[in-house]
Amino acid sequence: MRTCDSRVLLLLLLVAASREASAAEYFIQVRPLSRTMPDGQAVAMWGYALDEDHDFSTLDSPITAPGPQLTVPEGDTTLTVHLYNGLAVPTSLVIPGQVALMTPTWVEGSAVYVGQRPAGNVTARVRSFTHETAPGAVGVYSWTGLKPGTWLYQSGTHPAVQVQMGLYGAMVKASAAGEAYPGIPYARAVTLLFSEVDPVLHEAVASGTYGPGGAITSTIGYRPRYFLINGEPYSAAMGPLPVGRVGERILLRFLSAGQQTRVPVLLGAYLSLVAEGGSPLRYPSHQYSVPLPAGGTVDALLIPDTPGVLPLYDRRLGLTNGAATGGGMLRLLQVSP
Repeated sequence: MRTCDSRVLLLLLLVAASREASAAEYFIQVRPLSRTMPDGQAVAMWGYALDEDHDFSTLDSPITAPGPQLTVPEGDTTLTVHLYNGLAVPTSLVIPGQVALMTPTWVEGSAVYVGQRPAGNVTARVRSFTHETAPGAVGVYSWTGLKPGTWLYQSGTHPAVQVQMGLYGAMVKASAAGEAYPGIPYARAVTLLFSEVDPVLHEAVASGTYGPGGAITSTIGYRPRYFLINGEPYSAAMGPLPVGRVGERILLRFLSAGQQTRVPVLLGAYLSLVAEGGSPLRYPSHQYSVPLPAGGTVDALLIPDTPGVLPLYDRRLGLTNGAATGGGMLRLLQVSP
């Protein structure tokens, strides 16, 4: 009997070990794209696309900004992304807040240093927070010991420019099945990724006139004209976004890839803010507005008590579509009976 118990225990330990060692893996391409905004202006952007056959010889999925949501199943502890760079400049991938081995790239004039800045050098500047992938090459980026929560993945190379151009997306990991964080269950989850577009900056980057000696030398004059949620500015043609049913615990995942703080406000219901930056709050706050800093994430629970449409908009009034009024950071959330 004792031998049988020992064998069963050993089997359970092996199963648990195999789950702990499991990993999520994605193959992603970086490519340029063009987006036509509601006022008719075409804006040059960069984006990500999933590579379905893992060989990068063809474009298997649409290029989008934000990129595809990366979901790491509960129980998985490692995420690996194979990144093909289809741009004319180096790029990289980081997930702020998650642990990874990072090798920064430093530049000083035409000199490039990888890893450590040379001893005694105090003038070289960081171009990339981690190892870069050259144009036409494939880079591999891995994270271990993943923490559950809502996270922003983005370019780690010249992020003030490359993130603005569209190199960002959401990465989510549940603590357990139907549980966002330990002790925080939910029935449905909805991602709401806020971002901004400065078309003048985009044009300068796409045309090669951004940088020292160019038409635009830095992002200090950053002035967004388009305001997006999940890559789309609101227009009257949009229908409501289904989020769940009355009485359900609906997890709203708020993320910001913009350079300015946003304040999403929900009309007609309250939210319970349960986590910020992937860290659960000790005392969740009950409110209808969500302070969302640049590059930040916030998880909030919505438990609607009546069916209908709940408007969600940016309190800082990012509500224009360039030359067209009415739109921007606005969504109508549909609650079903």
